Amino acid sequence: MKVLVTGAAGRLGSCVCRLLTEAKIEFLAVDKYPDEQAEYPVRVVDLLDGDACSELLKGVDVLVHFANHTNCKSDTPEEVYGENGTMNMNLFQSAANAGCKRIVFASSVQVLDGQLPLGDRSQHPNFLPYIPMDSDMPAIPRNAYALSKQAAESALEYFSQNRGMTCVVIRFPLLMDSLMLKATVKNGGMGKVNCYDGFTYLPIYSGAEAVLKAMTAELEGYHCYFVASKDNLEQRSTIEVIESELAHLPCKKPIGEMDSLVDCSKVEAELGWTQPRSLDESYKQYCEFESVGPYV
Repeated sequence: MKVLVTGAAGRLGSCVCRLLTEAKIEFLAVDKYPDEQAEYPVRVVDLLDGDACSELLKGVDVLVHFANHTNCKSDTPEEVYGENGTMNMNLFQSAANAGCKRIVFASSVQVLDGQLPLGDRSQHPNFLPYIPMDSDMPAIPRNAYALSKQAAESALEYFSQNRGMTCVVIRFPLLMDSLMLKATVKNGGMGKVNCYDGFTYLPIYSGAEAVLKAMTAELEGYHCYFVASKDNLEQRSTIEVIESELAHLPCKKPIGEMDSLVDCSKVEAELGWTQPRSLDESYKQYCEFESVGPYV
């Protein structure tokens, strides 16, 4: 199996490349920028160049695609949507043309939470259709970045249906490295003012594990998953958060039975991924990963 990892110099991309190295899986790492600290070569490639993408996908069995603008504020709406859309379609079509068997794509919680480009989170309305958040939650994009991610999800469903490819979308919440986890543990949580994204987060190492599972799980067709830690960033009980901020939302199960604002049972069952349970547990686990090599 040969894997192409785009955005390989980023935090999630570098974690996935490390896992691939440890698993002795052949991979090609590419990014817009070089990574001189990486223990593997990172090729600098412009994914807006369709011909370059076609060359990259020759002989590739699995495309793992992270290379997008990182949020709705990274550039103008026109450039964020346009460039994400161009590089996504360049890669997806090239993968289909080259006979690539599987695509794993990093989407975002912003597709789900209806995030508006507002600086003041306290003024942001909550658009979540229900709780707990899960892998079947419909898209509610309200910024150009989220729209580009939704478009990529739709494109992958198209390629799955029309080209017989296995396409796996993983919607990620805030991804936290060890420094962020350490600070949040020290402070007893992270206040985000508004709960429109369910106060969700995930350690980067766990996100990388989900990607590796998505690459190797026995799946066919199109699949979309939401992955997040069981607890919340504010480190309050689930019931307290619901009663104080989310009482107006429909609940898919009785409030008294809810021990989390997210339901990752589908991901765990279909990918064999293990959901992190607590902030303390995640930080300790991250330290174990870092003790055997760089992981941020």
